[in-house]
Amino acid sequence: MRPGIRSLTSLVPDFILSTPNGYLYADPTVDEINALTYYEVYPKTIEDDFFLAAPFLAYLRDHCLVPFTGGAFMQAIFRYAPLIGGFYAPGGSFNILKRQTMAALQFDTRYMYVSIPEYKEEIQVENKGEYAVASLLEADMQNGVDTANAIIAVALAQSGQGTRSLAINGWAEAMNDGLNPSWDGTVYTSYGNQLRNGVVGSALNSTPQWCGDALGNPGVIQYATLEEGYQDASIGKKEPNLGVGNKAVIAYIKEKLVVAQRFAQERDPVWGVMGFRFNNAMVLKDDYFPSLKYGKNDPILGSNLTGTFAVPATATAASGLPAPATTVTVGEVFCFFNTFDWLFRVTDNEEFGFGFSGFVPAQDNTRVVGQIKAMCNLENLSCRTQKQFYGIGG
Repeated sequence: MRPGIRSLTSLVPDFILSTPNGYLYADPTVDEINALTYYEVYPKTIEDDFFLAAPFLAYLRDHCLVPFTGGAFMQAIFRYAPLIGGFYAPGGSFNILKRQTMAALQFDTRYMYVSIPEYKEEIQVENKGEYAVASLLEADMQNGVDTANAIIAVALAQSGQGTRSLAINGWAEAMNDGLNPSWDGTVYTSYGNQLRNGVVGSALNSTPQWCGDALGNPGVIQYATLEEGYQDASIGKKEPNLGVGNKAVIAYIKEKLVVAQRFAQERDPVWGVMGFRFNNAMVLKDDYFPSLKYGKNDPILGSNLTGTFAVPATATAASGLPAPATTVTVGEVFCFFNTFDWLFRVTDNEEFGFGFSGFVPAQDNTRVVGQIKAMCNLENLSCRTQKQFYGIGG
């Protein structure tokens, strides 16, 4: 330092204080403009930059919602075989043996919750009157409803078996054939507590379709694959009415299948957004659908991120999967649903039907907490009218 020149720090008055991170600030800490001027909050609403959209859940709520009125579990009857009959010669004997032709699917009650904690000082003293831009309590209540919907939307694509025995019975276990893995890498040998490929034969089967190559890499979606899968899920007048995938696979379908053709877009009457038709199915993007590009693991909502798995020895040629033990990359996932063959069961009890319990106080402070609670589950009445595809790449 040059002689006669004092350091800058020596010129700082005593009321200038140093913060732990080394920056300086003055006392008073509020300058004139901030002391004399209001700040603007516009718009006076809360923009949601977290939650996503789920048309499959919207369809379930629209025409698959069936109240659960009580009982130890839910049961759905299905037929799996014909009666005995055939051709005969005049005077010949009939086979009059009685055979069982019906069985039933059984589903347990499943419960979920979302907690909404508040501090009474914040909602009763501070966040009120003309200075409250928005109600903290109302914002948290809306967040609770959106959180509950998102938890259900993510769980729909998974299962309620094994380590997920507390979760709802999602479509990954319903749209399976007991031999080939679903997109999550699991082979579901039973559905609704009913063994597949036993006495009931293939009555509960829907074979997942691999769309990648023989090395396990995701492949370009082909029109023939979708068309054949759609027809596989069609039985007489019963056809899929909804096609769903994350935004990546919807873009791949548009880009690869009909590059030179403009899609005939139309507004979906249930979800209220623009989609396009594939035969009788309205194709829509579902942001909570499994995806390699857009999926993620969330500690609260769960995971819709796809990964890899090894092809099991039970895999059949009908799935298109590579040889057993080959590691496949799931990539993007797409499904054809006949939503009229699904039941979304929600209890008719007000509190447990996505109702709010009300706030109760904590024991040693001013915090209060309540829960949004739901008893709900998902049942599929006809696995063969549904179809899942995975191993789709760009």
